[in-house]
Amino acid sequence: MTEPDRKRIGLIADSHGDLAATAKAIRLLRERDADLLIHLGDFCDSVRHERAAAMIDLLRENDVRAVKGNNDFLVENMLADVRRTQDAKGFRVLAYLRKIPAVRARGDVRFAHSLPSDAFRAFYEPIDRGNTQRAEELFAEADFRILCCGHSHLPVLFREAGGRVTREAVPMGKAMVLKADERYILVAGAVMNGECALYDEAAGTYERLRTAESQGR
Repeated sequence: MTEPDRKRIGLIADSHGDLAATAKAIRLLRERDADLLIHLGDFCDSVRHERAAAMIDLLRENDVRAVKGNNDFLVENMLADVRRTQDAKGFRVLAYLRKIPAVRARGDVRFAHSLPSDAFRAFYEPIDRGNTQRAEELFAEADFRILCCGHSHLPVLFREAGGRVTREAVPMGKAMVLKADERYILVAGAVMNGECALYDEAAGTYERLRTAESQGR
């Protein structure tokens, strides 16, 4: 990417149908001059699937790009069931979900719900297991420099530097410099818990942001 193409990217993950929390994150990220918004999956919730249409409208109205999470995949399959009577709203939701990719890429950066793969298990398999084992395997398997993801709900980062992988807490409200000679997996946290993040391509920084007090599903 050339310098003018570099963006301030607002990251949202794991809404689980929480419209109010998602709208707050969108407003905060726009206030922080994000010029591209990406939802890292699970904007739908398989239990509260009746909220899917309103959530999709919110994403569309605010030009939020998305990747597919495991809950989005479950809602898609539910709506695609030929035994289910479908209305116009259901068909609209299904058409949207079918078009959502599992992974988006910008240069050497990947955006996914969990693993940066189109494989079925990529939606469900957590990277953060409280240790670095899966992150170490993923750094060895894939060619990204930075992976931004959700799924685990806890905002953490994995860093590969000097042949060693570490699992680290992400400081709140402080822009972290992502070094060019290191690799990262950045778990954005759940917007339903008041979390979102800002990745600045030009500055090479990542910042954890708080939108509100924790909100239940």
